Amino acid sequence: MGVTETLARLAIETPWEDIPEAAKTSGKLRILDMAGIALAGSHEQSTLIALETARHMGGTGRTSVIGHKDRTSSPLAAYVNATAAHAQEYDDYTKGVTHASVVIVPGALALAEDRTLSGRELLAGFITGFEVESRVARGIRPALLDRGWHPNAILGSIGVAVAGARMGGFSVDQTRMAIGVAASEGSGLRKNVGSMGKAFHVGHGAKCGVFAALLAERGYQMDPDIIEPSESDVGGHEKFGLAVCFAGDDGYDLSKMTAELGTRWELAENTTIVCFHPGSTAPASTIDAVLDVMKEHGVSADDLERVHAEVTPQARAIACYDDVRDSYKARYSLKWSIAVTLIDGKNGLAQYDQSRVDKGDVQPLMKKVDVTVPDDFSHHHGQWGVDGVNWAEMRITFHLKDGRTINHARSYARGWSEEPATWDDIADKFRDCADGVIDSVQCEDAISMIQDLENLDDVSRLMGRLQPT
Repeated sequence: MGVTETLARLAIETPWEDIPEAAKTSGKLRILDMAGIALAGSHEQSTLIALETARHMGGTGRTSVIGHKDRTSSPLAAYVNATAAHAQEYDDYTKGVTHASVVIVPGALALAEDRTLSGRELLAGFITGFEVESRVARGIRPALLDRGWHPNAILGSIGVAVAGARMGGFSVDQTRMAIGVAASEGSGLRKNVGSMGKAFHVGHGAKCGVFAALLAERGYQMDPDIIEPSESDVGGHEKFGLAVCFAGDDGYDLSKMTAELGTRWELAENTTIVCFHPGSTAPASTIDAVLDVMKEHGVSADDLERVHAEVTPQARAIACYDDVRDSYKARYSLKWSIAVTLIDGKNGLAQYDQSRVDKGDVQPLMKKVDVTVPDDFSHHHGQWGVDGVNWAEMRITFHLKDGRTINHARSYARGWSEEPATWDDIADKFRDCADGVIDSVQCEDAISMIQDLENLDDVSRLMGRLQPT
Protein backbone atom coordinates (compact mmCIF):
# COMPACT_ATOMS: atom_id res chain seq x y z
CA MET A 1 0.00 0.00 0.00
CA GLY A 2 1.44 3.34 -1.08
CA VAL A 3 1.63 6.61 0.82
CA THR A 4 -1.40 8.18 -0.89
CA GLU A 5 -3.62 5.21 -0.05
CA THR A 6 -2.25 4.99 3.50
CA LEU A 7 -3.08 8.63 4.21
CA ALA A 8 -6.48 8.34 2.57
CA ARG A 9 -7.31 5.36 4.79
CA LEU A 10 -6.21 7.26 7.89
CA ALA A 11 -8.57 10.10 7.03
CA ILE A 12 -11.58 7.99 6.11
CA GLU A 13 -11.31 4.95 8.37
CA THR A 14 -10.34 6.53 11.70
CA PRO A 15 -13.42 6.50 13.96
CA TRP A 16 -14.36 9.73 15.74
CA GLU A 17 -13.73 7.98 19.05
CA ASP A 18 -10.11 7.23 18.09
CA ILE A 19 -9.25 10.87 17.45
CA PRO A 20 -7.46 12.16 20.59
CA GLU A 21 -9.37 14.58 22.78
CA ALA A 22 -6.35 16.92 22.67
CA ALA A 23 -6.72 17.12 18.87
CA LYS A 24 -10.42 17.91 19.18
CA THR A 25 -9.74 20.66 21.73
CA SER A 26 -6.95 22.10 19.59
CA GLY A 27 -9.14 21.90 16.50
CA LYS A 28 -11.78 24.11 18.07
CA LEU A 29 -9.10 26.65 19.06
CA ARG A 30 -7.87 26.76 15.46
CA ILE A 31 -11.39 27.22 14.08
CA LEU A 32 -12.14 30.03 16.56
CA ASP A 33 -8.90 31.82 15.71
CA MET A 34 -9.32 31.55 11.93
CA ALA A 35 -12.97 32.65 12.02
CA GLY A 36 -11.94 35.74 13.98
CA ILE A 37 -9.11 36.79 11.72
CA ALA A 38 -11.31 36.23 8.67
CA LEU A 39 -13.67 38.80 10.18
CA ALA A 40 -10.76 41.18 10.77
CA GLY A 41 -9.49 40.75 7.22
CA SER A 42 -12.87 40.84 5.53
CA HIS A 43 -12.50 44.48 4.47
CA GLU A 44 -8.83 44.43 3.51
CA GLN A 45 -8.20 45.49 -0.08
CA SER A 46 -7.11 42.02 -1.18
CA THR A 47 -10.33 40.55 0.23
CA LEU A 48 -12.54 43.20 -1.35
CA ILE A 49 -10.97 42.55 -4.75
CA ALA A 50 -11.48 38.81 -4.24
CA LEU A 51 -15.12 39.39 -3.29
CA GLU A 52 -15.73 41.72 -6.24
CA THR A 53 -14.29 39.05 -8.52
CA ALA A 54 -16.48 36.37 -6.95
CA ARG A 55 -19.52 38.56 -7.50
CA HIS A 56 -18.52 39.00 -11.14
CA MET A 57 -18.11 35.25 -11.59
CA GLY A 58 -21.45 34.52 -9.99
CA GLY A 59 -22.39 31.17 -8.52
CA THR A 60 -25.11 29.53 -6.49
CA GLY A 61 -25.72 31.21 -3.15
CA ARG A 62 -25.04 28.12 -1.07
CA THR A 63 -22.23 29.39 1.14
CA SER A 64 -21.62 32.48 3.28
CA VAL A 65 -18.91 35.09 2.85
CA ILE A 66 -17.56 35.99 6.28
CA GLY A 67 -17.90 39.65 7.25
CA HIS A 68 -20.26 40.41 4.36
CA LYS A 69 -23.88 39.67 3.49
CA ASP A 70 -22.95 37.81 0.29
CA ARG A 71 -23.56 34.17 -0.45
CA THR A 72 -21.87 32.36 -3.31
CA SER A 73 -20.63 28.93 -4.38
CA SER A 74 -18.52 26.91 -1.96
CA PRO A 75 -15.25 27.21 -3.97
CA LEU A 76 -15.62 30.99 -4.28
CA ALA A 77 -16.66 31.44 -0.63
CA ALA A 78 -13.64 29.38 0.44
CA TYR A 79 -11.42 31.56 -1.74
CA VAL A 80 -12.72 34.86 -0.38
CA ASN A 81 -12.82 33.73 3.27
CA ALA A 82 -9.33 32.24 3.16
CA THR A 83 -7.96 35.37 1.51
CA ALA A 84 -9.53 37.42 4.31
CA ALA A 85 -8.05 35.13 6.96
CA HIS A 86 -4.51 35.61 5.64
CA ALA A 87 -4.77 39.22 4.48
CA GLN A 88 -3.31 40.61 7.71
CA GLU A 89 -0.79 37.87 8.50
CA TYR A 90 -2.53 37.22 11.81
CA ASP A 91 -3.09 33.48 11.51
CA ASP A 92 -1.34 30.58 13.24
CA TYR A 93 1.65 28.56 12.06
CA THR A 94 2.41 24.89 12.66
CA LYS A 95 6.10 24.16 13.14
CA GLY A 96 7.57 22.08 10.34
CA VAL A 97 4.32 22.30 8.35
CA THR A 98 3.10 25.76 7.28
CA HIS A 99 0.10 28.06 7.83
CA ALA A 100 -2.25 25.08 7.73
CA SER A 101 -5.34 26.26 9.63
CA VAL A 102 -5.85 29.35 7.50
CA VAL A 103 -6.48 27.27 4.37
CA ILE A 104 -8.30 24.28 5.86
CA VAL A 105 -10.74 26.15 8.13
CA PRO A 106 -12.31 28.34 5.38
CA GLY A 107 -12.37 25.40 2.97
CA ALA A 108 -13.93 23.03 5.50
CA LEU A 109 -16.48 25.65 6.61
CA ALA A 110 -17.55 26.22 3.00
CA LEU A 111 -18.04 22.51 2.33
CA ALA A 112 -19.78 21.93 5.67
CA GLU A 113 -22.24 24.75 5.08
CA ASP A 114 -22.81 23.68 1.47
CA ARG A 115 -23.69 20.16 2.67
CA THR A 116 -25.64 21.29 5.79
CA LEU A 117 -23.33 19.30 8.05
CA SER A 118 -23.00 19.27 11.82
CA GLY A 119 -20.24 20.76 13.90
CA ARG A 120 -18.92 17.31 14.74
CA GLU A 121 -18.63 16.45 11.04
CA LEU A 122 -16.81 19.74 10.46
CA LEU A 123 -14.40 19.10 13.33
CA ALA A 124 -13.64 15.54 12.19
CA GLY A 125 -12.98 16.79 8.67
CA PHE A 126 -10.74 19.59 9.85
CA ILE A 127 -8.66 17.34 12.11
CA THR A 128 -8.11 14.62 9.50
CA GLY A 129 -7.38 17.14 6.75
CA PHE A 130 -4.90 18.88 9.05
CA GLU A 131 -3.24 15.54 9.84
CA VAL A 132 -2.79 14.50 6.23
CA GLU A 133 -1.51 17.93 5.22
CA SER A 134 0.97 17.94 8.10
CA ARG A 135 2.31 14.51 7.17
CA VAL A 136 2.79 15.46 3.53
CA ALA A 137 4.50 18.68 4.62
CA ARG A 138 6.96 16.90 6.86
CA GLY A 139 7.92 14.63 4.00
CA ILE A 140 8.71 17.35 1.45
CA ARG A 141 9.98 20.23 3.57
CA PRO A 142 12.35 22.07 3.70
CA ALA A 143 13.17 21.30 0.07
CA LEU A 144 9.77 22.56 -1.04
CA LEU A 145 10.46 25.99 0.45
CA ASP A 146 14.11 26.09 -0.56
CA ARG A 147 13.15 25.49 -4.20
CA GLY A 148 11.04 28.68 -4.14
CA TRP A 149 7.59 27.20 -3.61
CA HIS A 150 5.27 28.89 -1.14
CA PRO A 151 3.72 25.95 0.74
CA ASN A 152 0.29 27.31 1.67
CA ALA A 153 -1.65 26.50 -1.49
CA ILE A 154 0.33 23.37 -2.36
CA LEU A 155 -0.22 21.73 1.01
CA GLY A 156 -3.44 23.49 1.97
CA SER A 157 -5.39 22.30 -1.06
CA ILE A 158 -4.63 18.71 -0.03
CA GLY A 159 -5.77 19.41 3.53
CA VAL A 160 -9.06 20.88 2.33
CA ALA A 161 -9.64 18.06 -0.16
CA VAL A 162 -9.13 15.45 2.56
CA ALA A 163 -11.37 17.36 4.96
CA GLY A 164 -14.02 17.42 2.24
CA ALA A 165 -13.61 13.70 1.64
CA ARG A 166 -14.08 12.92 5.32
CA MET A 167 -17.09 15.22 5.66
CA GLY A 168 -18.60 13.88 2.44
CA GLY A 169 -18.36 10.23 3.47
CA PHE A 170 -16.06 9.41 0.54
CA SER A 171 -14.61 5.98 -0.06
CA VAL A 172 -10.86 5.53 0.19
CA ASP A 173 -10.58 5.51 -3.62
CA GLN A 174 -12.60 8.74 -3.92
CA THR A 175 -10.32 10.32 -1.33
CA ARG A 176 -7.27 9.31 -3.35
CA MET A 177 -8.85 11.00 -6.37
CA ALA A 178 -9.49 14.17 -4.33
CA ILE A 179 -5.83 14.19 -3.29
CA GLY A 180 -4.85 13.64 -6.91
CA VAL A 181 -6.83 16.63 -8.11
CA ALA A 182 -5.55 18.86 -5.30
CA ALA A 183 -1.94 17.86 -5.95
CA SER A 184 -2.25 18.96 -9.58
CA GLU A 185 -3.73 22.30 -8.50
CA GLY A 186 -0.87 23.19 -6.14
CA SER A 187 0.99 26.44 -6.78
CA GLY A 188 2.51 29.50 -5.14
CA LEU A 189 5.80 31.35 -5.66
CA ARG A 190 7.77 32.77 -2.74
CA LYS A 191 8.57 35.96 -4.64
CA ASN A 192 4.93 36.97 -4.11
CA VAL A 193 5.45 37.07 -0.34
CA GLY A 194 5.21 40.71 0.72
CA SER A 195 2.30 41.45 -1.61
CA MET A 196 -1.36 40.50 -2.01
CA GLY A 197 0.04 37.34 -3.59
CA LYS A 198 0.55 35.64 -0.24
CA ALA A 199 -3.12 35.95 0.67
CA PHE A 200 -3.98 34.82 -2.86
CA HIS A 201 -1.97 31.64 -2.32
CA VAL A 202 -4.07 30.85 0.75
CA GLY A 203 -7.37 31.66 -0.94
CA HIS A 204 -6.34 29.69 -4.00
CA GLY A 205 -5.47 26.67 -1.86
CA ALA A 206 -8.85 26.70 -0.14
CA LYS A 207 -10.70 27.07 -3.46
CA CYS A 208 -8.68 24.29 -5.07
CA GLY A 209 -9.28 21.92 -2.17
CA VAL A 210 -13.04 22.48 -2.32
CA PHE A 211 -13.02 22.04 -6.09
CA ALA A 212 -10.99 18.83 -5.75
CA ALA A 213 -13.53 17.39 -3.31
CA LEU A 214 -16.44 18.33 -5.56
CA LEU A 215 -14.82 16.71 -8.60
CA ALA A 216 -13.87 13.53 -6.76
CA GLU A 217 -17.37 13.26 -5.30
CA ARG A 218 -18.73 13.13 -8.84
CA GLY A 219 -16.32 10.46 -10.03
CA TYR A 220 -13.37 12.40 -11.48
CA GLN A 221 -10.39 10.11 -12.07
CA MET A 222 -6.74 10.94 -11.37
CA ASP A 223 -3.63 8.91 -10.63
CA PRO A 224 -4.51 7.10 -7.37
CA ASP A 225 -0.95 7.32 -5.99
CA ILE A 226 -0.15 10.93 -6.75
CA ILE A 227 2.16 11.64 -3.82
CA GLU A 228 4.81 8.97 -4.43
CA PRO A 229 6.75 8.27 -7.64
CA SER A 230 5.89 5.01 -9.39
CA GLU A 231 8.43 2.19 -9.12
CA SER A 232 9.60 2.16 -12.70
CA ASP A 233 12.93 2.42 -14.51
CA VAL A 234 11.42 4.07 -17.55
CA GLY A 235 11.70 7.61 -16.15
CA GLY A 236 8.61 8.84 -17.90
CA HIS A 237 5.52 10.57 -16.55
CA GLU A 238 5.04 8.06 -13.75
CA LYS A 239 8.07 9.37 -11.85
CA PHE A 240 6.71 12.85 -11.33
CA GLY A 241 4.34 12.63 -8.42
CA LEU A 242 3.91 15.42 -5.89
CA ALA A 243 7.02 14.56 -3.86
CA VAL A 244 9.44 14.64 -6.78
CA CYS A 245 7.89 17.67 -8.48
CA PHE A 246 7.90 19.94 -5.45
CA ALA A 247 10.90 18.64 -3.49
CA GLY A 248 13.20 17.20 -6.16
CA ASP A 249 14.74 13.75 -6.48
CA ASP A 250 16.60 13.98 -3.18
CA GLY A 251 14.39 16.39 -1.23
CA TYR A 252 11.62 14.16 0.08
CA ASP A 253 11.23 11.42 2.68
CA LEU A 254 8.07 9.35 2.29
CA SER A 255 8.68 7.59 5.61
CA LYS A 256 7.99 10.83 7.47
CA MET A 257 4.51 10.87 5.98
CA THR A 258 3.52 7.59 7.61
CA ALA A 259 5.62 7.46 10.80
CA GLU A 260 3.60 6.83 14.00
CA LEU A 261 0.47 6.64 11.91
CA GLY A 262 -2.66 6.80 14.03
CA THR A 263 -0.73 7.33 17.25
CA ARG A 264 0.75 10.77 16.69
CA TRP A 265 -1.72 13.51 15.72
CA GLU A 266 -0.33 16.93 14.82
CA LEU A 267 -3.13 18.86 16.50
CA ALA A 268 -2.49 16.98 19.75
CA GLU A 269 1.22 17.87 19.82
CA ASN A 270 1.26 21.58 20.80
CA THR A 271 3.16 22.46 17.62
CA THR A 272 0.83 25.22 16.40
CA ILE A 273 1.86 28.80 17.17
CA VAL A 274 -0.89 31.37 17.73
CA CYS A 275 -0.10 34.83 16.38
CA PHE A 276 -0.72 37.83 18.63
CA HIS A 277 1.20 40.25 16.39
CA PRO A 278 0.28 40.63 12.70
CA GLY A 279 3.13 39.79 10.40
CA SER A 280 5.44 36.89 9.75
CA THR A 281 5.83 34.38 12.57
CA ALA A 282 9.53 34.25 13.38
CA PRO A 283 9.93 37.95 14.40
CA ALA A 284 7.17 37.69 17.05
CA SER A 285 9.74 36.98 19.77
CA THR A 286 11.56 40.20 18.86
CA ILE A 287 8.31 42.17 19.15
CA ASP A 288 7.63 40.64 22.56
CA ALA A 289 11.19 41.48 23.61
CA VAL A 290 10.60 45.14 22.74
CA LEU A 291 7.37 45.12 24.74
CA ASP A 292 9.18 43.47 27.66
CA VAL A 293 11.81 46.21 27.78
CA MET A 294 9.24 48.98 27.47
CA LYS A 295 7.24 47.53 30.36
CA GLU A 296 10.17 46.65 32.62
CA HIS A 297 12.33 49.74 32.04
CA GLY A 298 9.87 52.40 30.95
CA VAL A 299 11.69 52.91 27.66
CA SER A 300 10.00 54.88 24.88
CA ALA A 301 10.96 55.89 21.37
CA ASP A 302 12.09 59.31 22.59
CA ASP A 303 14.75 57.71 24.81
CA LEU A 304 16.55 55.92 22.00
CA GLU A 305 19.90 56.60 20.46
CA ARG A 306 19.82 53.34 18.52
CA VAL A 307 18.64 49.73 18.69
CA HIS A 308 20.53 46.62 17.61
CA ALA A 309 18.60 43.36 17.14
CA GLU A 310 20.34 40.03 16.58
CA VAL A 311 18.11 37.40 14.96
CA THR A 312 18.28 34.07 13.16
CA PRO A 313 18.88 33.76 9.41
CA GLN A 314 15.28 32.64 8.91
CA ALA A 315 13.82 35.56 10.86
CA ARG A 316 15.93 37.98 8.84
CA ALA A 317 15.03 36.31 5.55
CA ILE A 318 11.31 36.20 6.31
CA ALA A 319 11.05 39.77 7.61
CA CYS A 320 13.56 41.14 5.14
CA TYR A 321 12.20 44.51 4.02
CA ASP A 322 14.03 47.59 5.31
CA ASP A 323 12.15 50.12 3.18
CA VAL A 324 8.44 50.21 4.01
CA ARG A 325 5.88 52.13 1.98
CA ASP A 326 2.87 49.82 2.21
CA SER A 327 1.22 47.54 4.75
CA TYR A 328 2.34 44.37 2.98
CA LYS A 329 6.02 45.21 3.32
CA ALA A 330 5.43 46.41 6.90
CA ARG A 331 4.30 42.93 7.93
CA TYR A 332 7.60 41.54 6.61
CA SER A 333 9.92 44.10 8.12
CA LEU A 334 11.75 43.59 11.41
CA LYS A 335 12.78 47.21 11.46
CA TRP A 336 9.19 48.37 11.05
CA SER A 337 7.94 45.99 13.74
CA ILE A 338 10.52 47.20 16.24
CA ALA A 339 10.06 50.89 15.45
CA VAL A 340 6.26 50.96 15.40
CA THR A 341 6.11 49.02 18.66
CA LEU A 342 8.42 51.54 20.30
CA ILE A 343 6.33 54.48 19.10
CA ASP A 344 2.88 53.05 19.79
CA GLY A 345 3.69 50.96 22.86
CA LYS A 346 1.78 48.01 21.42
CA ASN A 347 1.69 45.76 18.39
CA GLY A 348 -1.63 44.74 16.88
CA LEU A 349 -3.74 45.16 13.78
CA ALA A 350 -3.59 48.96 13.84
CA GLN A 351 0.22 48.96 13.69
CA TYR A 352 0.17 47.38 10.22
CA ASP A 353 -2.71 49.26 8.66
CA GLN A 354 -1.96 51.30 5.56
CA SER A 355 -3.04 54.46 7.39
CA ARG A 356 -0.32 53.78 9.98
CA VAL A 357 2.29 53.39 7.25
CA ASP A 358 1.11 56.58 5.55
CA LYS A 359 1.45 58.60 8.74
CA GLY A 360 5.21 58.64 8.13
CA ASP A 361 6.53 58.83 11.69
CA VAL A 362 7.80 55.25 11.88
CA GLN A 363 10.18 55.35 8.93
CA PRO A 364 12.61 57.86 10.51
CA LEU A 365 12.91 55.71 13.64
CA MET A 366 13.60 52.65 11.48
CA LYS A 367 16.92 54.29 10.55
CA LYS A 368 18.00 53.91 14.18
CA VAL A 369 17.30 50.18 14.12
CA ASP A 370 19.99 47.75 13.03
CA VAL A 371 19.25 44.05 12.42
CA THR A 372 22.02 41.47 12.02
CA VAL A 373 22.54 37.71 12.13
CA PRO A 374 25.30 36.78 14.61
CA ASP A 375 27.55 33.76 14.05
CA ASP A 376 26.12 31.81 16.98
CA PHE A 377 22.63 32.03 15.44
CA SER A 378 23.72 30.90 11.98
CA HIS A 379 22.75 27.26 12.59
CA HIS A 380 19.09 28.28 13.04
CA HIS A 381 18.50 27.90 9.31
CA GLY A 382 16.44 25.05 7.95
CA GLN A 383 13.44 23.08 9.13
CA TRP A 384 11.93 24.59 12.27
CA GLY A 385 12.31 22.16 15.16
CA VAL A 386 14.72 19.80 13.40
CA ASP A 387 18.14 19.38 15.07
CA GLY A 388 17.41 22.19 17.50
CA VAL A 389 16.59 24.81 14.87
CA ASN A 390 14.57 27.64 16.44
CA TRP A 391 13.87 30.57 14.15
CA ALA A 392 12.81 32.71 17.11
CA GLU A 393 16.12 32.98 18.97
CA MET A 394 17.00 36.65 19.34
CA ARG A 395 18.85 39.27 21.37
CA ILE A 396 18.26 43.01 21.40
CA THR A 397 20.27 45.93 22.74
CA PHE A 398 18.84 49.37 23.43
CA HIS A 399 21.33 52.24 23.49
CA LEU A 400 19.67 55.16 25.25
CA LYS A 401 20.38 58.87 24.99
CA ASP A 402 21.21 59.01 28.71
CA GLY A 403 24.09 56.59 28.17
CA ARG A 404 22.38 53.48 29.50
CA THR A 405 22.44 50.16 27.63
CA ILE A 406 19.67 47.60 28.09
CA ASN A 407 20.03 44.02 26.85
CA HIS A 408 17.23 41.52 26.50
CA ALA A 409 16.76 38.11 24.85
CA ARG A 410 13.93 35.77 23.97
CA SER A 411 13.60 32.39 22.31
CA TYR A 412 9.82 32.30 21.92
CA ALA A 413 6.79 34.58 21.89
CA ARG A 414 3.44 34.58 23.63
CA GLY A 415 1.13 32.03 22.02
CA TRP A 416 3.95 29.63 21.16
CA SER A 417 4.46 26.09 22.46
CA GLU A 418 6.36 27.35 25.51
CA GLU A 419 3.55 29.78 26.42
CA PRO A 420 0.51 28.37 24.62
CA ALA A 421 -2.61 30.41 24.04
CA THR A 422 -5.65 29.48 26.10
CA TRP A 423 -9.27 29.47 24.99
CA ASP A 424 -9.77 32.81 26.75
CA ASP A 425 -6.73 34.30 24.96
CA ILE A 426 -8.10 33.37 21.55
CA ALA A 427 -11.67 34.36 22.49
CA ASP A 428 -10.37 37.84 23.39
CA LYS A 429 -8.50 37.99 20.09
CA PHE A 430 -11.72 36.94 18.32
CA ARG A 431 -13.64 39.78 20.01
CA ASP A 432 -11.01 42.29 18.92
CA CYS A 433 -11.10 40.98 15.34
CA ALA A 434 -14.90 40.98 15.23
CA ASP A 435 -15.27 44.53 16.56
CA GLY A 436 -17.01 46.71 14.00
CA VAL A 437 -17.78 43.80 11.67
CA ILE A 438 -20.47 41.90 13.58
CA ASP A 439 -22.33 42.95 16.71
CA SER A 440 -21.46 41.80 20.23
CA VAL A 441 -24.36 39.34 20.45
CA GLN A 442 -23.29 37.63 17.22
CA CYS A 443 -19.72 37.61 18.48
CA GLU A 444 -20.57 35.82 21.72
CA ASP A 445 -22.92 33.43 19.93
CA ALA A 446 -20.14 32.44 17.52
CA ILE A 447 -17.66 31.88 20.34
CA SER A 448 -20.17 29.68 22.20
CA MET A 449 -21.03 27.66 19.09
CA ILE A 450 -17.38 26.90 18.36
CA GLN A 451 -16.66 26.03 22.01
CA ASP A 452 -19.44 23.44 21.84
CA LEU A 453 -18.84 22.60 18.18
CA GLU A 454 -19.29 18.85 18.44
CA ASN A 455 -22.89 19.44 19.55
CA LEU A 456 -23.79 22.05 16.89
CA ASP A 457 -26.48 20.57 14.66
CA ASP A 458 -25.87 22.76 11.58
CA VAL A 459 -22.72 24.68 10.66
CA SER A 460 -24.93 27.13 8.73
CA ARG A 461 -26.04 28.55 12.08
CA LEU A 462 -22.43 29.44 12.91
CA MET A 463 -21.79 30.93 9.46
CA GLY A 464 -24.86 33.13 9.87
CA ARG A 465 -23.36 34.63 13.04
CA LEU A 466 -20.21 35.53 11.11
CA GLN A 467 -22.10 37.81 8.72
CA PRO A 468 -23.31 41.33 9.53
CA THR A 469 -27.04 41.68 10.10
